[in-house]
Amino acid sequence: MKGGRTDEGTVRTMTDASTIPGNLDSASDPRLASIGVHPIKSLAGLSPQQWWFGPRGPSLDRHWMLIDENGRFVSLRELPALARFHPMIVDSSSETSPTREIPENRLPRIRIEHDGSSFEFEPRRDGDSRSAVLWKADRVVVDEGEPAAIWFSSRLDRPVRLVRHQPELDPWTQSEPEAEGATTGLSDGYPVLVVTRATIAAAVGPLMSEHRFRANLLIDGALAGAEDRWQRIRIGDLELELVKPCVRCVATTVDPETGERSGTAPLSTLARTRLWKGRPVMGWNTLVRNPGSVEVGDRVEILETRETISIVTEPF
Repeated sequence: MKGGRTDEGTVRTMTDASTIPGNLDSASDPRLASIGVHPIKSLAGLSPQQWWFGPRGPSLDRHWMLIDENGRFVSLRELPALARFHPMIVDSSSETSPTREIPENRLPRIRIEHDGSSFEFEPRRDGDSRSAVLWKADRVVVDEGEPAAIWFSSRLDRPVRLVRHQPELDPWTQSEPEAEGATTGLSDGYPVLVVTRATIAAAVGPLMSEHRFRANLLIDGALAGAEDRWQRIRIGDLELELVKPCVRCVATTVDPETGERSGTAPLSTLARTRLWKGRPVMGWNTLVRNPGSVEVGDRVEILETRETISIVTEPF
């Protein structure tokens, strides 16, 4: 492995994948530490023990989102208080099995709890399709109705509406070349986000909440930076290809427990300790090469390693 120093930090560059510590090293035993599923974009997530990952990512992940009066999505970036809304699946029928995709016509009831109040809704079967703006794209959604809009608007003190993705009608695909035409639910762009616990600790310190990075798959037992060398991995039946570092934004500065912005960390810390093309990164955007079910404790098998990387790091 060759490395060098620049004014920005240490540039890690690989030329021989077989010598990379933390990937194939016998002392490393990476395993799945937790699963993160966020049914409603920017709200708190679920942490199931087992879950299904299809071509668009985890089943139900970012399947709903809130929009403003102009039909544009709202997120933690402008509404940190969204972190205090906690969705949960009410029914646990066979249709919500973690070992297969949940059919669109069998979506479960969802309950959201927020500061002592709660709201429960059944996904609408007869709603009209409409478009909603997610970043620069028009996405096809269905409105979940007035009761949901009234409850969320009253809790947030601004008019919003809850909408649900309609994947069978939505033609959107990620235009970035690394995505190879992949599509998602209402996430920001890639099907699955993989993060390792050691890299978080090395980049922003061990006391920073892992939930700030909203990973779908959090890996333990690997050395810091190991995922930067992984090209393709298998967890349970699921096979993933890591295609692009995840550039982080101001949403990471929101405390997931309080729903308040707590200064500039960890974003400002990442801007010093972990950069890719001059931008702060944490975790890897991945594509699903083989759908499957994963379970907490599953071993992470490294199927392929990448030949070169250019992530600039500095010690925390």
